[in-house]
Amino acid sequence: MRSMFAGKLKMLMNMKCKKVFLLYFFLFMVSVFYANGQKIYDVYPEVRENSIVINNTALDMIEDEKHASAAKILESVLEDDPSFHPAYLNYYRAGRHVQEKIEKVVEVLKVGLEIFEEDDEMAYYLGNLLQKEERFEEAIEAYTDAINYSKVNGEDFPLVWAYHFNRGNCYLKTEQYKKAIPDYDYALTLSPDNYDILTNRGYAYYKTEKGEAACKDWNTALDLGSKVTDKYLETYCK
Repeated sequence: MRSMFAGKLKMLMNMKCKKVFLLYFFLFMVSVFYANGQKIYDVYPEVRENSIVINNTALDMIEDEKHASAAKILESVLEDDPSFHPAYLNYYRAGRHVQEKIEKVVEVLKVGLEIFEEDDEMAYYLGNLLQKEERFEEAIEAYTDAINYSKVNGEDFPLVWAYHFNRGNCYLKTEQYKKAIPDYDYALTLSPDNYDILTNRGYAYYKTEKGEAACKDWNTALDLGSKVTDKYLETYCK
């Protein structure tokens, strides 16, 4: 009997050890998933569930243009569940419409980029805010990060053309016309027949004494449906 009991006890202990190992393995996998190369985040299921509910509510608010309210409720998610990626993107989508939130959104995106390394979309949104605030050198740096990250993550993401386009626009606004042209060139390879890119490249061409190329771009943009290039054609291409 004692031998039989000892055998059963040993079997139960082995089963218990396996369960403990599986539990620790599961926790380890969750931790790694949220590490993103920086910090380890252990997220309780109820916290993540709450984040999802709040995020969905915020999306409805954004759709209804209640941007300040959406930004406010997302701040609790960012504080309680900093590894919840959608909260950063939606905080940008809400906060960019609330002037008094702009600087906070900038700081939140910078924190997000420390957690989610090489996130090209997040770096692009940061660049957009900095460009809006006319912090062009910082914006150029953010767009450059987005471009570099897209080389790693893949350029099939639909916004990648805009990374180059908006860096080009920052160069244009700071009168660095020669630097703007290669960005517009590359943006056109990703978004052919985009009349906004052609319009701005035409202006960069004109400012670098390439009048014929400028007029060609503006004529093409006009044919594609641009509503603004006719004034350039009337002024500079007579």
